[in-house]
Amino acid sequence: MPETANNFYGIHLTNFGENEEVIASEDIYNSQGVLLLKKGSFVNKKTADQIIKFKLLKPIESSVSIENSLQTDDLAADLKALFDTYPSLGLIHSTKKLHKPIRDYARKALNHPLLNQKVTVMRAETPKLYQQSLAVSWLSLAIGLQLQLPTERLDHLFTSGLVHDIGMLHIDPNVIAKKESLTPEEWRQIQSHTVIGQKLTENISTLDKNVARIVLEHHERCDGTGYPVGKFGEKLTLESQIIALSDSVISVYLNKFHNTGKGVRDLIPFLQVNSESHFYSAYAAVITILKSIQLEETCFINTKNKDAEIDKLLKKNTSLSQHIAYVEALVFNDAFKCSHKLIASASSIIQQILKTVRGSGVLDEGYIRWLKQVREQTLEHAFREIADVSLMLDELEWQLNRATKILNSFIHMGPETETQLKQVIKESLYPPKEEENMDEYSI
Repeated sequence: MPETANNFYGIHLTNFGENEEVIASEDIYNSQGVLLLKKGSFVNKKTADQIIKFKLLKPIESSVSIENSLQTDDLAADLKALFDTYPSLGLIHSTKKLHKPIRDYARKALNHPLLNQKVTVMRAETPKLYQQSLAVSWLSLAIGLQLQLPTERLDHLFTSGLVHDIGMLHIDPNVIAKKESLTPEEWRQIQSHTVIGQKLTENISTLDKNVARIVLEHHERCDGTGYPVGKFGEKLTLESQIIALSDSVISVYLNKFHNTGKGVRDLIPFLQVNSESHFYSAYAAVITILKSIQLEETCFINTKNKDAEIDKLLKKNTSLSQHIAYVEALVFNDAFKCSHKLIASASSIIQQILKTVRGSGVLDEGYIRWLKQVREQTLEHAFREIADVSLMLDELEWQLNRATKILNSFIHMGPETETQLKQVIKESLYPPKEEENMDEYSI
């Protein structure tokens, strides 16, 4: 782990120490053996220079203790606050009777002192990241219970969900908070949180080693388009794909749907487009969980906005049809038959897009005529279907841009021997739509 990563966590720790007691549990030395902070000293901004500016003999987290660490009751209260803000999640919680299992597995997870320290600091220093992690651990456990996984694997799921993003505490906060598009170097920093998280959890001796593997793989995808390695499905664990799917679902719901008129019901079209991105059993379990509650039937398309929404849908239909024509011609080009991982990943995404489009018929001329009829005759019974299609096309557009970015990466990073293929891709690529940090916030 880069030394700067420990420095960034040191900043979080010293900030935390301004309001809570963080105490050196042993003498803290730099890498040269010079004493920087005596046992029993407070860790706060006054002592920050001693522990942030130097390379330490041991990671700072292993040499400090926190007085008011996170307790099971705190976590339960935080979940209740989450459900107060997002009542549909609370309905799932009560319907699936998750109250007792959550407390039981939370108690086990928080019983690891170093893990507890990290989550406690995350809760205070990066509350949005903590809320996301808590929601992911909750949904992952719900999926695991739906799949009737054994107790040990459920334990790994909940714990991994809670700490899957602890590596982010070791990333430059300025990069995380950046509003503009990330540079390639900054994006590599963000991606490194999976490896950092793996190393952190590996060093917690009381944790099962499977937790570290799950944390490492939580951004991998079955189609090979994930990171840090780009593994394909047969190389991945079910638990890591449950965390990956939960992370995506929670991100979309909390970050994209809240306060937009969209609800839990609107997650289904997103999931349907991505049914092959993760293990199908995990996808099917989420669908079952969602359908186990009384899904909101309120539709974000209504008589007041139906003209604008249908016009937007028609425009998207046209642009997607053009974009798909480009990539379809590309994948059937003889030059595209290449075993390189980036090409295989892009091809996998494109094939799934084509399968979805052909199976649904949403880009066909007949469907366009029907959309115009709905608009002209105000067919209210069709609004729900149109809303589903709109959400589906949003995700298809995102996936197309994702494939385009992967192909652009091949142009810049692929083998020099593939000059012909690179030229074919350059001539065939549809210009990608720029979307701020899109890789972190959609399924």
